[in-house]
Amino acid sequence: MDPRRKIFIEISDDLHAFFKRVGKVWIYDELRFLDLEPQMMTGEFLSHQVQSLIDFCRSNPDYHLISGFQGKVYNKFEPEARIYYLADGDADPDLLLDFGSRLGVQELLQVGYTMLTPIVGTIKGGNDA
Repeated sequence: MDPRRKIFIEISDDLHAFFKRVGKVWIYDELRFLDLEPQMMTGEFLSHQVQSLIDFCRSNPDYHLISGFQGKVYNKFEPEARIYYLADGDADPDLLLDFGSRLGVQELLQVGYTMLTPIVGTIKGGNDA
């Protein structure tokens, strides 16, 4: 196995564990029920939407923000982040996942693409009978 692929799998597992620990709220319908409008179906909010999340967290102290910026995921609000998530788990602001330290962003995208392409190709070429 390509060593980068092994690292990619480890990073994916670490990211999943991080999101589980901090309680990332990712279900679109759950976010809509909370009167929030995520940018993506998996719960991402972009920087122009962050004020609605900040206001929500002020009114609902059981929730906090997760911020994604430059290959890192912070378990707190980072003003310069490009992507945000709502969370309801462990709110320790010192929790951080630095997935960019093991593979660069380009490598992450390349390896992820090469792993996903055969799966999508199989689905698209599948037998519908």
